[in-house]
Amino acid sequence: MITKEQRKKLKETLGYHYTGDVLKILKKRGITNRKGTPYGTSMIRNVYNGLNENKEIENAILDLYLQKLEEKEKERKTRNKLLGLDSDTEN
Repeated sequence: MITKEQRKKLKETLGYHYTGDVLKILKKRGITNRKGTPYGTSMIRNVYNGLNENKEIENAILDLYLQKLEEKEKERKTRNKLLGLDSDTEN
């Protein structure tokens, strides 16, 4: 289950419009609900907010989080390179 502290950290990176990306991850993995249909955005939000527990959705959310962190780091390095800054410099 995603805790309040975890949700706060996730929100810093994922923001508020994350459900579509989580749905894409679930679809790519072939993960569906018991009826064999794709999960809806409300179920993803409920898991994110700790109202429901679903390990597959939680894993998809965490994978999206890692993906976004990697994208931000790559962007930071690219900007620093273009601006001639040390790659270890923050900002």
